[in-house]
Amino acid sequence: MEPSGNIEAAFVTIGEVSKDLGLTLRTLRFYEDRGLICPMRKNRNRFYGTSDVERIRTITKLKSFGLSLSNIQKLLGSPGDGPYGLTIELCKELVDGLTIRKAEVEAALDQLLHFHQQPLSPSSELAHSA
Repeated sequence: MEPSGNIEAAFVTIGEVSKDLGLTLRTLRFYEDRGLICPMRKNRNRFYGTSDVERIRTITKLKSFGLSLSNIQKLLGSPGDGPYGLTIELCKELVDGLTIRKAEVEAALDQLLHFHQQPLSPSSELAHSA
């Protein structure tokens, strides 16, 4: 299906999607190369409909849950019944993984806060002046 002359009414450009969703042009092109999205093309321009933009939002959300692009592609191809196409089992796996990641981040943050509150030792002052 070729875009009509009134493309602006129903579709947005890659630049508009990039700006609206806070993604780089390179990311959107990469998603297209990986087969995650398939925007309409006219000449060298990409045009995204509402369903394309919603799919990109879903991809972004699933990435934030810790899914790889390969797993996202599989999930989008055969979605579950839950939000974002998740299944109960996958949701539990993601919760477990994010809980572990949260504990690791909190431990690293505690260590950095401890370093930040300590006066600089002579050896660390030398490292900072180099």
